[in-house]
Amino acid sequence: MQLPGFHTAETQFVDTPKGIFTASGVWFRTTETLLRQYAGEVFAREPLGKLLTEAEVWLRSPQALTLWLLPMFLFLIPPLPAAAAALVVYVAWKSLGPSFVGRTLTRLFRLLDLVLLQALFYVFMLSALAAQQQYMAVWVGLGGFILLRWGLVRWATLPLVRLLWTSLYRLPVPDQVLRALILRAAMKHGVALPELDRIERQILDTLRRPDGRK
Repeated sequence: MQLPGFHTAETQFVDTPKGIFTASGVWFRTTETLLRQYAGEVFAREPLGKLLTEAEVWLRSPQALTLWLLPMFLFLIPPLPAAAAALVVYVAWKSLGPSFVGRTLTRLFRLLDLVLLQALFYVFMLSALAAQQQYMAVWVGLGGFILLRWGLVRWATLPLVRLLWTSLYRLPVPDQVLRALILRAAMKHGVALPELDRIERQILDTLRRPDGRK
């Protein structure tokens, strides 16, 4: 089972007729067979598990980004506006982030997603706030850390985020992110993928069928 944080190994996944399921619970609506049919040359150079790992890192990036920005906001502005600003960042990046997928940023987010690094950062920042007797800011920071790490912010904002996703993307967001990473890997290795759009069409055709059959 994958642990949250820095992934040194490739993501473990199961390929099913309804899509790819990863060990951490992410569902990609495309299948390994379909991906290899149209982008097999990319996976000959970079394993599919590695690209799935990068996709998972990107999908967690709103949480990682917000966790790092919240203590900085608490140093700059009062606690409640800081919490509101962090929430806006979370929703904005979760909604728009799939449009800006990049492998360099993915490597950065992989580092920022390290749980131990996040914990040490919070210990340092909240201790500094406590030394300045900004106790309200300390509690907001601690509460924000817990709410983000436990996924409660994700749960609370999901209806709004899903509404925004529907207006912004044709594909389910995990597939949108994975497709972008495959394209960037193809560009890196000079691989042409003239039929990659057929994967998108097949995913959309499957989503339109009530029974989900292919």
